[in-house]
Amino acid sequence: MSTSQNRLKPFACAVGLAIVLFAVLSVLSAAMTPPWKVQPLATHLSVTDRDTAIRAKNLNTPQEGTYQVKTTKLKLTVSGGERVTAIVREPIGAPQGRPAVEFVHGAGTGKAEEVYADLANAMASAGITTLVQDKALDNYTPLHRDYTAMAHDYLTGVNHLRTVAGVDKNKVGVYAESEGTWITSVMASIDPSLAFAVLTSPPVVSPRQQIAMAATAYLHIAGAPSAVIGVVPKVTSMNFGMLDLNYANFDAKKYLPYLTMPLLVNYGTKDPAMPVEQGAEKLLFNGEKIGNRNILVRYYPTNHQMRTGSMLSKPGLPLEQHYTHNLEDWVNAVAAGTTADDWATPQIAGVQPFQEWAAPSSTKPGLITSLNVILILGALELILCACSLVSWIIGGIVNAVRIRKIRQVERQLVEGRWATDVEDAPGVSTAASNTSADAKAANKPCKKVHVPSLKRPRRVSGSTKALVMTTMLLSVMLTVGFIAYFAFAMDSALNLQDHVDQLHIWWGVLQVITILTILVFSFMVMRILLHKTTFHLPGEPAHHAKHILSTHWFIICSVILCALIMMFMAAFFGLLTF
Repeated sequence: MSTSQNRLKPFACAVGLAIVLFAVLSVLSAAMTPPWKVQPLATHLSVTDRDTAIRAKNLNTPQEGTYQVKTTKLKLTVSGGERVTAIVREPIGAPQGRPAVEFVHGAGTGKAEEVYADLANAMASAGITTLVQDKALDNYTPLHRDYTAMAHDYLTGVNHLRTVAGVDKNKVGVYAESEGTWITSVMASIDPSLAFAVLTSPPVVSPRQQIAMAATAYLHIAGAPSAVIGVVPKVTSMNFGMLDLNYANFDAKKYLPYLTMPLLVNYGTKDPAMPVEQGAEKLLFNGEKIGNRNILVRYYPTNHQMRTGSMLSKPGLPLEQHYTHNLEDWVNAVAAGTTADDWATPQIAGVQPFQEWAAPSSTKPGLITSLNVILILGALELILCACSLVSWIIGGIVNAVRIRKIRQVERQLVEGRWATDVEDAPGVSTAASNTSADAKAANKPCKKVHVPSLKRPRRVSGSTKALVMTTMLLSVMLTVGFIAYFAFAMDSALNLQDHVDQLHIWWGVLQVITILTILVFSFMVMRILLHKTTFHLPGEPAHHAKHILSTHWFIICSVILCALIMMFMAAFFGLLTF
């Protein structure tokens, strides 16, 4: 084989390995993609009446501001013996036998003194006793939520309202928002005597389905590339493992048949997180199925919390001007015995909604079924990168110390201060040993000594060192870059900011780094396999055996594993999808 062919062989082998890696990772990426994705909603509701007013036939109900409001703070004992604060607001001078409403919080901690004050006061001023209680946090964390225990907690408030003077115990219902509507459905399964329920921004579907739809909608608003949006089904379909997101598997469908009481369903048309059309359709269909026709649906030009001024849920935003009036009219009318046939206003009314993305009907996972795999591999990659870097620094220091000692012995041999046998001191060069022999022949004082501890290190070649370091740096860059990109994309999505240019440009940069990592990795592996990894120290005899320090082998193996994990992660997160 000619010299030029010998030079081309490593290059050809490296290119071939890179092609194989691209093919394997592409197949792996496809296998990790679930057999579903969030699709555009196919059919839409048609709202013909924009007036959200709610009126019953031949019935006049107390209006907001009719009564002064008395506020009382008290303590309730909920599950686990925890004591929580509750605030009761009562209409002063209202007739006996009036309705009452227990407020159920949405996602978050929810202190009684921090939420629902405007709603609860407004309703109380229209003759409705209200109770807002703290959310008990012993069964609620960002990762773990016990909806059954929480349902019992809120039923404690319901039962307290049934004992409040002036309240008809058969007219106590619930106002629930967002996540709280899931809790309310569990409450209904435990206590069928709930008189009514106001469901505001209800997800209706399971948490997995809702999160998949919401994440897709948010990322589209932010302008994320399709490959990034394609990660949503992969993550939301997984078993969340050590994160213990147990509530992701809450079976919302199971509890729908328990919603037999009159329902008022409210959605904000500027809320991309909820299935504003699907949810209403499911509740209406479920009502027909179980014989509950007393369901009204209202759409407001608001955000998730029925507030105006921003699509985001920010503190201090005002409620939609008609919202509390409609709540009060509906609650008072239902408490007065209004049935499905007694309404003077349409069943569905308000601003025309548009739900762009449908909550998926299936969340079957792909090849990787547990998020533990991704979390463990990610942690292992970071550990390997750190170990490689530290080992490289330590190895370099040890190497430098060894070489310095060898140089000192060699200088002493040249000066004739030491004598040694070449066979007994393999770490000392032949030239230095000959000089020692000459000194001995000249009858100079000398001392025979063995120096096996000064074994000369064989270092990796400059080319291999450059490839190993470059592979490690590219892996670190890709890891850090993806984490930063993901944080930026999530921040843009959650704040509803359109950063389409930045998200596409930096995603392209990450894809380029991924390609470079695969190419450099392939050249590094081929160079090691073809034994191009050592070189002689200056003046070292050619017959000395070649070997690499164990420290360098550890570094090389760590970098190889780190790069392989990074390439796997790149395939999972769609960086090889073009």
